[in-house]
Amino acid sequence: MAYYYKNAVLEDKDLQNALKSLNPKFGDFVTRVAGEVWGLPLIDQKTKAIITIAVDVANQDQKGPGNPFGAHIDMALKQGATREEVEAVLLFLCVYTGFNKVASCFGALNEFFDNVNLQQYPPPRTATMVKTANPILDNLALQKDLKSVNPQLGDFSIRVVGEAWSLPLIDIKTKALIALAVDIANQDHVGPNNPFSLHLDIAFQNGVTREEIEELLLFLCVYTGFNKVAAAFGSLNEYLAQRRI
Repeated sequence: MAYYYKNAVLEDKDLQNALKSLNPKFGDFVTRVAGEVWGLPLIDQKTKAIITIAVDVANQDQKGPGNPFGAHIDMALKQGATREEVEAVLLFLCVYTGFNKVASCFGALNEFFDNVNLQQYPPPRTATMVKTANPILDNLALQKDLKSVNPQLGDFSIRVVGEAWSLPLIDIKTKALIALAVDIANQDHVGPNNPFSLHLDIAFQNGVTREEIEELLLFLCVYTGFNKVAAAFGSLNEYLAQRRI
């Protein structure tokens, strides 16, 4: 079995066969379209796999026959992610998708690992962690804004969300991409006090480029739907115009 695919869809024949077993036309369509977005060059395969897991949690796509959750965990492990990193992603998602959604995903995750042989996967390929400022706990202006919406909400958010952003194993840049992906899955980029602009701020402050954000949105066409991404591109363009980026 090959590991560390340059394209986690087009190079994984077992995955393609599994997709075709659901429905041949569906399998062909997914392979072509998902293969294209997995081949985009700016976001690495491991990060993309982690993002698909995050969207699965937001959409509760870990249930029922044909669900993609196990396949996406498999993809992450094939790209060098560890069980501990996947668990860290789920803990982080408690604040963005809800503890109840994450609870059922931990159940599905435990079931996956109860039935898999980890020796079939490559050694972990973890990124070098660079200590950066906590975008919640170290941002006094943001804390003031949160408290202005509601003092109790502000205090609660600062404490709980700040703790989530402090969790180790997943770097701040990847967490920012995850948060943006969940915003799009939940359509949390519309309306007053939406978090999309805040998460864009965090992303740009931690080294994400405009081109990477645009690639993320293209990637999410497959996993959240083209209509949600079209609306998110509108919000992104408005954000960029206001800041003249």
